[in-house]
Amino acid sequence: MDSYKTSLELSGSKETVSTAISCALENWWGKQDIAANCEGTEFKVSWGEPWYLFKVISYRPNEVMTWECIDANQKIPGLTGVEKEWVGTKIHWILTEINPRLTRLNFEHEGLVPEFICFNFCCQSWEHFLKESLKNYIAGLPYS
Repeated sequence: MDSYKTSLELSGSKETVSTAISCALENWWGKQDIAANCEGTEFKVSWGEPWYLFKVISYRPNEVMTWECIDANQKIPGLTGVEKEWVGTKIHWILTEINPRLTRLNFEHEGLVPEFICFNFCCQSWEHFLKESLKNYIAGLPYS
């Protein structure tokens, strides 16, 4: 089955969007322990007890970033057996400049499939974090 995919337009330059994704996750998604701006980097995103550990497997600044989930402690109220579902999945961020102040983000969470117990919850969460939280965060930044 198909993995979760979406695309959206963000009111910032490719550089601004790339920085928001690689270095400023705490402003729109979760607490980030170190920047994800170098291939081979392992970093954690957490919300207290729940967390994901990712490895940057591809990094082309302002263009393409791919992370692989290498460990997780996913906690979703009311769902059991989801703690490690993300392990082995990949998150792809592809940025395309529409104009100097508008960027298209093509996003795919490869491996997040309907067979996962967490699928509906995670898809709804990505919709919120990408189309509301990230979009609003970038819209509030001064253009640089």
